[in-house]
Amino acid sequence: MNSRMEGRAKRYRFQLNPDSDWFVYSIFNSEESHRLLFEFLENRPELDYVFRDNWRTLSAKITLGNEALLLKVPRARNARRWEQLLTLFRVSDAVRSFQHLEKMSSMGLPAPEPFIACEKRRLGVVNDAFVCYRFVDGRRAESQDAGIVLDALRKLHGLGYVRNDAQLANFLIQEGAAVFIDFRLKKLWLFPELKKAREIARFLRSCPEARRLLTTSEVSSFWFRLAHRLEEFSVARRNFKRLIRNRKKID
Repeated sequence: MNSRMEGRAKRYRFQLNPDSDWFVYSIFNSEESHRLLFEFLENRPELDYVFRDNWRTLSAKITLGNEALLLKVPRARNARRWEQLLTLFRVSDAVRSFQHLEKMSSMGLPAPEPFIACEKRRLGVVNDAFVCYRFVDGRRAESQDAGIVLDALRKLHGLGYVRNDAQLANFLIQEGAAVFIDFRLKKLWLFPELKKAREIARFLRSCPEARRLLTTSEVSSFWFRLAHRLEEFSVARRNFKRLIRNRKKID
C-alpha cells in the first residue's frame, strides 16, 4: 500500500447504496480508501485471532496485504438509539477512536497507528461503523512495568489530557516503552489536578505495587488524598449495586 499520504488523515464520502453513505477517515488517498472499504464490506477479511466477540464489541487481529491490523467494531454503541441520535451532531465512536489515536501520535506518545475508520450514515445518523489500526506486537504490561506506565501517564497529564480506564491491562510494553491502548482522551478543563489524581488512583487499583513509585508530593497532595477517597466510595458503591443485583437474581 504505497498510496499513503503525509500529514493528517482525510475524510471521504462514498455512496454505495442509494439510501446511505459511507464516510471514510483514512491515511490513504481516495482511490485506496475506496478499495479498502470495498475489501471490508464485500470480501470480509479473515479474522486471524479474536480477542473479543460479544454483543458489545468485536476485536480481532486481521491481515490486509502485508499489514497486521486490529479491527474493532463497537456493536453496542452502533446499535444504541440514543448514541445513533447523537451522531447527527458528531462522528461515531469508531471515528473518535481514530481521531484520538491521531492526537496521541501528534503529541509524541506511543499508541497504535490509525489506519482507517468507516461509518455508515442513513438520513444523517450512523448505524454502522468500525475502526482499524496497526497491530502492536508488544506484551501486556505487568507490575514490574509500573514505573514505565506511571511515567507515560504523567507525560500525558503534562500535555493537558487524561485517558479513560487507566488500568495496567490497557498498556502494552514495546521496546521498553508503554503503549496506550483502549483509551479515550479527555482534555483537562475543570479541576484538572483532581482528574489527574483520580486517574493515578484508578491505576493503583490495578497495580498496587505502583504506590511506592509515587513521589512524596504526589502522595501528600490534597488532590490525591481526595481522589483516593472518591475512588474508595466509587468501588464501594459498585460493590453494593452488584450485591443488590445478585440478591434479586436469587429471589
